[in-house]
Amino acid sequence: MSKTVIFSNKDKAGTNIAGLLRDEYGLKALEYDKEILHLDGISNLPDSSLCIVASRHKSKSGTPTLTAHSPGNYGAAQAGGRDRELGYAPALLLRKAAMLLQKNRIPGYESCLEATHHGPTGFPFPMIFVEVGSSEKEWNDLSACAVAAGIIAELAASTPEVVPAAVGFGGGHYCRKFSSVVDYAVGHICPKYSLSCLDPVMVVQMIEKTVPRPEYALVEKKGLGGEKERIRSLLLETDLSVVEI
Repeated sequence: MSKTVIFSNKDKAGTNIAGLLRDEYGLKALEYDKEILHLDGISNLPDSSLCIVASRHKSKSGTPTLTAHSPGNYGAAQAGGRDRELGYAPALLLRKAAMLLQKNRIPGYESCLEATHHGPTGFPFPMIFVEVGSSEKEWNDLSACAVAAGIIAELAASTPEVVPAAVGFGGGHYCRKFSSVVDYAVGHICPKYSLSCLDPVMVVQMIEKTVPRPEYALVEKKGLGGEKERIRSLLLETDLSVVEI
């Protein structure tokens, strides 16, 4: 599988990670002058079967974080991409990223997958963000950026193990339960706060834009709140096997 690593020179963590990829692994990342979240429509990105983004992570809490996720908007686009549009999520590589995040934990850092969020959403191939956050202090933490660079280098060089693919429903933005799943490769994850955006069209999009096509829907037992019955009804209209976690 052809993989391309990209970063924005507007992104301090991405720039630090890209430098470490070059210096420590001899891996060149493509540099852009525009924030990656807003790259929809850029025509000079090379043909690729998969794109890995070296990126910063930002949150209001400022919690030190190492994370990975795929892009997409379940509702209105608030940070790039288009409304109610998902990018393509490489489930097997996300599983590999989750395992590497657990293996390379840094004391004081949260290490897990995130739910699907932000742009870009318009590329015709899968995309995964590997991020360091959540503030400028962490973006400049070269030990954390080195872990992210090592994860990206391994993702770029390896062929992930093949296990059944799935999509995930429920829980928080930081997907601790989905991150610990090893029997399935989870592509798109819709957290509890976005479940109200789901309808048959969006559920189909989660399925069709997870690569490879999922066979299972993983549902957090206590993570659906008041949307539990409605989501279960939506899933009954699909060919997915539902598994509670």
